[in-house]
Amino acid sequence: MKVPDFEIITSNGPVPDDMIVDLDGFYIHMMDFVVSAVEDGIRTDILCRFIDEDKNVFTSTLDHDGFELSLSRCLEYFKSTEEFERCIIIKRILNERL
Repeated sequence: MKVPDFEIITSNGPVPDDMIVDLDGFYIHMMDFVVSAVEDGIRTDILCRFIDEDKNVFTSTLDHDGFELSLSRCLEYFKSTEEFERCIIIKRILNERL
């Protein structure tokens, strides 16, 4: 899985969701990352890279211990955006695999 880059605007902080420019893309990627790790056994912990307005690069990692919390955050996000098909997938993973 390719490690994606997400643009952030640090002056919109400190809440991470307020800083990420493509928030929808980020949550889609985070969900796909965890689902791939759980179902296909993908063994990387590098989730993505964040690039700020000064071109500083920050690598974000996510290990197995953070999967449940990350999927819970994804679930809340996708509920709020009414992407219910994604919610069904997340609930299945949470109930059956984690």
